[in-house]
Amino acid sequence: MKKKTLSRFLAAALVGIMLVGCGAQGEQNVDTESNSTENSVSESITPEVVGELTYPVDTDVELRLYSMGIPLSSAYMDATESPFHTGLSENTGIKIKWEYEAAGADANTAYNLMLQEDELPHIIFTAGNATVANGTQLLADGLIYDLTEYLPTYAPDYWEYINRPENEETLRSLKTDAGQLFCFPFLRESTYNITYLGPAIRQDWLDECGLDAPVTLEDWENVLVTFKEKYNARLGFVLGRFNIGGGFASGTDAHAALKLDWYVDDNGKVQCANAQPEWKALLEVLNRWYEMDLIDPDFTTADDASIRTKVLNNEIGACFTAMSQVTNYIADAEAENTGAKWVGIGYARTAEGEPTSCINTARTLWNAGYGAMITTSCNEEELIAALQFLNYGYSEEGMMYWNYGTEGVSYTLDADGNPQFTELVTADELGINEAFRKYTGVATSGIAVQLEGFVKAKNNPVSAEAVYKWIENTDADKYVLPGLAFSEEDTITYNDITNAMNTFVAEEALKFVTGDRSLDEFDKFVSQLEGLGMNDVLEIIQGAYDRYLEK
Repeated sequence: MKKKTLSRFLAAALVGIMLVGCGAQGEQNVDTESNSTENSVSESITPEVVGELTYPVDTDVELRLYSMGIPLSSAYMDATESPFHTGLSENTGIKIKWEYEAAGADANTAYNLMLQEDELPHIIFTAGNATVANGTQLLADGLIYDLTEYLPTYAPDYWEYINRPENEETLRSLKTDAGQLFCFPFLRESTYNITYLGPAIRQDWLDECGLDAPVTLEDWENVLVTFKEKYNARLGFVLGRFNIGGGFASGTDAHAALKLDWYVDDNGKVQCANAQPEWKALLEVLNRWYEMDLIDPDFTTADDASIRTKVLNNEIGACFTAMSQVTNYIADAEAENTGAKWVGIGYARTAEGEPTSCINTARTLWNAGYGAMITTSCNEEELIAALQFLNYGYSEEGMMYWNYGTEGVSYTLDADGNPQFTELVTADELGINEAFRKYTGVATSGIAVQLEGFVKAKNNPVSAEAVYKWIENTDADKYVLPGLAFSEEDTITYNDITNAMNTFVAEEALKFVTGDRSLDEFDKFVSQLEGLGMNDVLEIIQGAYDRYLEK
């Protein structure tokens, strides 16, 4: 069964590709019919009513946990040396043997090799592979448990959390088309945790020039012209971040920056963002700015390091960037005493007071593909222990531990009851990011809910405040595609077409901006998209989206 399982799983993985909505990422999933004769879940394990779950639990069970996204600090050889990992076992009462891919190994290759083991780890945590597609496949092949009926009894905190009314959309996204729940996901507390990209600007220059923070694209153009004339500074961005975050698309009600994107319109119909007049309007603005020398001429090849250097040298006065980079700009300005005052400002809007329609966001609080699955290598006692262990990160006590570590050691509570990291973390000789890996569990992902407070604590207060500007008055999440399930045949068709479309749109978008292709040819461009199979893809996505709404 293992050989057949792996071949089927890899076949699904080979044709898998990510559906990307404006400023967010949704997963593409293979819809595989469940085969109950292959599912080795023990029918003897029946949930029963138990008392309130408290920690630590009383058990001698030891579980193997394969981790593909909860990294160790570089200070340690293995998890037995890590305060966070050892503390997690102490707090839950469940011994965990943590397993990682070999140093230097490709994570996805190592993950696929792990699936060939005769005896799988009891728990598999994966960053990117816990999709509904792969979950459906692994359920059908009998390699993981359908957790649905066990959660209310053995994982009550997680069950309560995902069934809150405000988490309805997230719960829907976690289910297979058959309504099965197959993983414990990495969740974010709110939109604040999701939105890490947006516009930033030199506030000191705005003040010197007597300008308000720009709102519309007309405002933006006025500011950029002024900055260019007075400071010889331009708009800068890393193309990858610009595309993920949506760039200035909201300024024209477009739903894509400079790459292929799909979105759901107000009537529930899936659209190709790049075929819309609003996207053409965005390209017209960017082309004009490029011709006016308002955009960094190296924008097609810029990376965070090159932008950071230009920011420090006063060559860039506004940028589309990440919260962490704003932190860097502020630190550099203070270290060099340049007087620069960087702040985050809102995404471009079509008019003052209008909501933004395209920002760096997501439809649900699940970081899709990040989650822990329980394998059918577990016997009854191990299954129950695994459920109880994974439940911990969604309990009040567990959320605090995963986010802040141990009270009195890595954090204390201030007079208002807010956690504050101690110098053990903030003054760690390896830096704060390594300290987070030593004492906490959600710096990159985790089997828990990442809290707003943790994200704020990672950054300079000014850059942390930027997120509130970026998410203010937005409707963007309702236009983002969620994780969808395709049939295997539709997956192949989708991938064949969109692979070609991705390359075509990326190349032509840059030509439109730089003027190498005239926007008079936009209608021809749309016809070329149709010739590549755009309408066939729209039909596939629409069908999957309609099924999603029926879950």
